[in-house]
Amino acid sequence: METIPSFTVDHLKLKAGLFVSRKDILGSGVLTTFDIRMKRPYHDAVMETGSIHALEHLIATYLRNDPLWGDKVIYFGPMGCRTGFYLIMVGDLTSQDILPLMERTFDFVSDYEGEIPGATPKECGYCVDMDLEMAKADAAMYYNLLIAPKKENLVYPVKRERKPKN
Repeated sequence: METIPSFTVDHLKLKAGLFVSRKDILGSGVLTTFDIRMKRPYHDAVMETGSIHALEHLIATYLRNDPLWGDKVIYFGPMGCRTGFYLIMVGDLTSQDILPLMERTFDFVSDYEGEIPGATPKECGYCVDMDLEMAKADAAMYYNLLIAPKKENLVYPVKRERKPKN
């Protein structure tokens, strides 16, 4: 099988940041997938599931309600490795394009008070595994990276060549 693009990124060199993971053509438009890498692989401790779950609910709700970008959000969800999230948006976009949106989003979550949206048994498959305080701490840490990112936080390290199909 051919190696998928996200597995060609050298995760040993990857920093936390906001990266364009891929761009796909859909009809006459483009979908951009962003890698919202909150934790540096093999360097930082991974996020706890309670934090990830709370972040997923808060961020997905916030993004879809954003007056400027909400109609461009296709998907927001966690990475299995627990180091970040994927965001798929309509448009041929760059990390710089959505940096202000991500700053607002993570600032909002870091100060959030109240009930987590969609966190009832009727609305969620397992709402008891959410940790708002940990989510706020993880969001604040990532927000601090976003307000003064370096190139290494916005551009993937050099990718490996993809292995061809056998």
